[in-house]
Amino acid sequence: MLPFDEGRFRVARARRLDGELVVGASLVMSSFCYSIFRLDPYAGCGHSCAYCYTRFLPGLKPASPVAKLDYPRLLRGAVEELGRAGVRLPPLRMSALTDPFQPAERGLRLSLRLLKVARELGVPLIVSTKSSLVAEPPWLDAVKELAGEGLAIVQLSVAFLDDSVARRLEPGAPPPSERLRAAERLSGEGVPVVLRLQPLVPFLNSSAEFLEEYAEAARAAGARHVIAEALRIASWRDLEPFKRAMGEGEFRALSSEQLWERFPAGSHKHPRAGWRRQAYALAGEAAARRGLGFALCREGFYDLARAPDCCGVYLMRSRVLRYTLYELLRGPKPGYEYLKPEDAERVPLPELRRKLREHFELLKRIAGDEKLLAKLGVPAARV
Repeated sequence: MLPFDEGRFRVARARRLDGELVVGASLVMSSFCYSIFRLDPYAGCGHSCAYCYTRFLPGLKPASPVAKLDYPRLLRGAVEELGRAGVRLPPLRMSALTDPFQPAERGLRLSLRLLKVARELGVPLIVSTKSSLVAEPPWLDAVKELAGEGLAIVQLSVAFLDDSVARRLEPGAPPPSERLRAAERLSGEGVPVVLRLQPLVPFLNSSAEFLEEYAEAARAAGARHVIAEALRIASWRDLEPFKRAMGEGEFRALSSEQLWERFPAGSHKHPRAGWRRQAYALAGEAAARRGLGFALCREGFYDLARAPDCCGVYLMRSRVLRYTLYELLRGPKPGYEYLKPEDAERVPLPELRRKLREHFELLKRIAGDEKLLAKLGVPAARV
């Protein structure tokens, strides 16, 4: 791992969490994502992954994250205000944009404080990280207590199994072998573990052989669910770092314009739908053979899902979701409660209520556009 000075961080302070508790409305998030609710105690990340889209966000310096030291106090106030209004949100994702257990956390313990507040107030969390720190005391103890009450799952991002490949692309993160050991420790303590195969990169970690090996590693580590998401790029320059991890022929194939297509109504590109479907199908079949749940992140190929929901909320006691395209077109899933548009209007936090309204309004527009649905891989007709 790269050396990291725990003192190299900036501090940000806020008066309320209203607008910070939910990501902004967008095509993919408003259409597909249940976990638009975020808890981001840091901005910027010391893991310095070459493919991370947050490096494009203005004002962020990967080696010098922003620590939001007021978050535990502000979370308490926001949750208490929502509770008085009788509003239950789906699980908050800690974190949605940057890693909550990045190197600065070892010294600051900001995420640890948030875990303790969440347990005290009964806040369900999807803990999402690329760090093995989550499996070390005292963080492990805090996560285990939340999970023991059905209030937490841990999503560990493991895209590559070869430590040397990961070192070239994720220089500040713990190696995959260490993350898999962390998954084993967490699952051994009764914490539901989800592995994120993200990003799924053509010709690097997408072969049938790799996907079989990946599913076997997930099973051996005690994971119960796998999520896959293909690589997205903003420009062709974003592919350059993969030269360090691939053979010349494989990189030439990755860089072929014929492989990529523009995302609907956006500037980013992702592999063409046919390639994605085939790769996802192989990953899902490999997971199913080992008794693992499998789902896609921000994709419309609903027929490829092999689990009740994409995030792994079904592994929690608190099963609250928000309406997405799936629910609008196919109806609510049994066994869940839902945050509906009319419920969002009861949210007492003004900025949170405004952002939720934007998500629902965009969702309805997308659901009514059959051409756009077809591009998203979603059948327009109710099934």
